Amino acid sequence: MKHAFAITLFLLSLHALLASDAQSRSFDGEISDSQCGFNVHSLHRSHAEMLKTGSMGKTDGECAERCVRQMGGQFVFVSSAKGSAYKVEPQDEVKGYAGRKVRIWGTLIDGHIQVNSIKAL
Repeated sequence: MKHAFAITLFLLSLHALLASDAQSRSFDGEISDSQCGFNVHSLHRSHAEMLKTGSMGKTDGECAERCVRQMGGQFVFVSSAKGSAYKVEPQDEVKGYAGRKVRIWGTLIDGHIQVNSIKAL
């Protein structure tokens, strides 16, 4: 009986710990694209290298939109605090913010941010 109680208590504690990691919170950063945000075409998670070529537009937003539209990329979120890039879902929720500083309210799950809401900063 004590053994079953200890296992139940352990499982409930583990569930509470995992659930706390999946709580909604805010993230500040920029909406980028997977090529620049994950350093495929970039050295510093920025659009600088691609904008120098002149073929991807004149702004960060134009570069991100072209990478997604023409090169098969996805929109990603680049964190201001950590400088890390995260995949975001749903894509339609963030596409109007390409190249802009934003605050996202969402849930970080396995390296992806599930977006609940977004606003420009």
